Amino acid sequence: MEGVRRVFRGIREHLYFFAVSTGVIASALVLLGLFAMVVRDVNAMVGTWQADQHVSAYFAPEVSPEAQAQMKVLLEQRREVLKVELVTAADAASWMTAKAPETAPVLKELGPDALPASLEITLQPEATSPERMGAFVKSLTDSGAGTWEDVDYGQDWVSRVHTFLSLLTALGVAFGVATAVATLFLVANTIHLVVHARQDELQILRLVGASERYILGPFVMEGVLQGLLGGAIATGVLYGIHSGLLIRLHELLALAMGTAPTFLPGAQVFVLMTLGVAFGAGAAWAAVHRFLASLP
Repeated sequence: MEGVRRVFRGIREHLYFFAVSTGVIASALVLLGLFAMVVRDVNAMVGTWQADQHVSAYFAPEVSPEAQAQMKVLLEQRREVLKVELVTAADAASWMTAKAPETAPVLKELGPDALPASLEITLQPEATSPERMGAFVKSLTDSGAGTWEDVDYGQDWVSRVHTFLSLLTALGVAFGVATAVATLFLVANTIHLVVHARQDELQILRLVGASERYILGPFVMEGVLQGLLGGAIATGVLYGIHSGLLIRLHELLALAMGTAPTFLPGAQVFVLMTLGVAFGAGAAWAAVHRFLASLP
């Protein structure tokens, strides 16, 4: 009970420093929360890009509809294949006419087989790397000699997407580490300033023989309160950013992003609050411990 009274007395007497420390923790958590939200949204966007990577296998003109259907069944049995869609010549002509109506007279003049039938093959996510897609296409052409007129999987696009993903992953890790280090440095130094402003109180407690645990307790409890309050403020700010900025940004970039941005799930909000408590309590303990160690 005495410790709780000391905590609230310290907050009341040094309200400005308490508010500053809480604001620093909240700001740091906002940065980390933004990073987490961006990572989630980028991963979702990348997932839609990967799902769009598929193999188009165009049948040779002499391949019968029965053989086309049989080939579809055979490919569906391969473990690296997620799904296979058979696009007949008529389906291809209808799609082209819908997308480019000006081509309708030309297609009509060329006849029903103007465009080749094809299989649109979607691979399992783990099989969409450039190497595995290349190996799949090679096995397809080698085993289906005379079946295919052409097999295309957008090799340049696949390579560029995976290069981009590798770069994005490296940048994400570097930014995450830098943000965490900067956050710890900022919070620790702010708490150190708070302890320095209360050095007379600490020196008096040490002179009257108070134990280190007795001295540290209220400061650590203040750090916990600062962390909880900072986490709550950061969560509110992040929700405001999500509602007011990220959703509008998605509306402008809907075609490129593919998926709507999502707010942090409850588990990640809990982690954010826990980090706030850890920052506040840990920085307070370290700052007070370092100050007490410097006293004669």
